[in-house]
Amino acid sequence: MTDPRIVAELEAIDDRRAAATIAKDRAALEALFTEDMVYVHSSATTEDRATFVERACTGFYDYTALTPLKRTWRVWGDTALCNGDVRIQVVVKGTAKDFVSRYLQVWRRGPDGWRMASWQSTPVPL
Repeated sequence: MTDPRIVAELEAIDDRRAAATIAKDRAALEALFTEDMVYVHSSATTEDRATFVERACTGFYDYTALTPLKRTWRVWGDTALCNGDVRIQVVVKGTAKDFVSRYLQVWRRGPDGWRMASWQSTPVPL
């Protein structure tokens, strides 16, 4: 059974990640992602940490809301997986997008605490 205190900690960190993404807070995002983080968008675009952070912080992606709808956690020692649904509101290249995405997120705990190592999502059909 996953410890509810760890789940609460991870959800608070993930909420900070969403807020930092919306705020275009480069320092916070870099601190919340592992060096080898891989981000796979619902469009199948795959980015490393540097590319995602650059695009999220310079307006290539202009996230206006990231609303968690469902999160289910499984934690094994220093590794945590989250299966969830999120409503994403973002402007990409001048085009506003508003959709629900289903994702798998991987978190790894190290000396600096929990950091996101991977994100992979797919749009939920309407």
